[in-house]
Amino acid sequence: MPGRKIALVIALVALVLAAGCGKKQAAAPADAGATVVSTAKAATGLLNNRAVVSGKLEAVQTAGIVSKVPGKVAKVHVDVGDRVGAGQVLVTLENKDLADRVTQAQAAVAQAEAGLKSARAALANARDNFMVAEANYKRARELLAMGAISQAVFESQYELPYKQARQAYENTAPAQVELAQAQLNQARAQLALARSSYEDSFIRAPFSGVVTARNVNPGEMAATMPVISMANIDRVVVKATVGEDHINQLKQGEKVQVKIGAVSAQPFTGVITSVAPAADPTTKAFPIKIEIDNPKHLLKPGMFAEVQLPSSGQKQLLVPREAVVKDGERDCVWVVKQGKVQRREIKAGESDGRYIAVISGLEAGEEVVTAGQESLQDGARVTVKN
Repeated sequence: MPGRKIALVIALVALVLAAGCGKKQAAAPADAGATVVSTAKAATGLLNNRAVVSGKLEAVQTAGIVSKVPGKVAKVHVDVGDRVGAGQVLVTLENKDLADRVTQAQAAVAQAEAGLKSARAALANARDNFMVAEANYKRARELLAMGAISQAVFESQYELPYKQARQAYENTAPAQVELAQAQLNQARAQLALARSSYEDSFIRAPFSGVVTARNVNPGEMAATMPVISMANIDRVVVKATVGEDHINQLKQGEKVQVKIGAVSAQPFTGVITSVAPAADPTTKAFPIKIEIDNPKHLLKPGMFAEVQLPSSGQKQLLVPREAVVKDGERDCVWVVKQGKVQRREIKAGESDGRYIAVISGLEAGEEVVTAGQESLQDGARVTVKN
């Protein structure tokens, strides 16, 4: 009886094992010798290949303001951080002697103007005298011709006064006016010079902006070093460089996105204002400038900025980056057709890290292997498992 039980157990175990083997064979692939691969189809599309270049923000306009004339500082009207307008007085130098020169020059001009007025009055008087003398002279000639007056009377009382009046009107009086006018011009020039020197004692802002440095205090001498530094940060500029593969994609006036992490997670909109026509001989890269509006002055010179350059915008034939394999210097893909693979050499273009553009060697819609290429050979049978 025990023997029969043992035999029955053995038979049951054999049946279970036979059933398990049958299930494994049913799950096996139809072509047990084929290589399992993953594939994708080549398709036209746009690369997300926006390059990012970095740089630091700079003020669109800066100036280190130097005094035109040496002098002792009387008053500093601004401090670091102050906003100033174009023409606003920043620093005043001691200028009492310059003001006195202006006063003296104004007096000299007034005197010269009076001299010119007097000379012009003398000219007018000489003209009137000449006209009277000329009329008398003409009448006297008639009287002389009729014998009404003698030659001596004519010469002494009419001819001589006429010649003197003519000389005064044609030569002497005009010369005096010309001299007086020259003296007035000289006095006015001296006044302009004195006023200019006086005005130079007021150091003014050349443009609207913000004071970035104050380098003098009252009592110190203003010499050749900047007394005030200022910047216009209503707009800021990013100076960066790009490679030859992107330079022809950029156009002056084109808008780009600029990320400034210190201020906001959202990018700012900038405008390309300068694209260099030639590469820098040292870096071999092309300098560009991007300006950003900064009305609230949130963007500060010195902040780090990342500029997202625009892509080419042209559709290209794309395949996943994993589909392209290297064979020495050549780029290849494995093309799947009717369950078999064929090794195909292609000409690869630019990449965005996810996809690669195919310039030649492949057609849209063709299926390429993206995983499992390691053991493939031309003509090998494959099973696609995506």
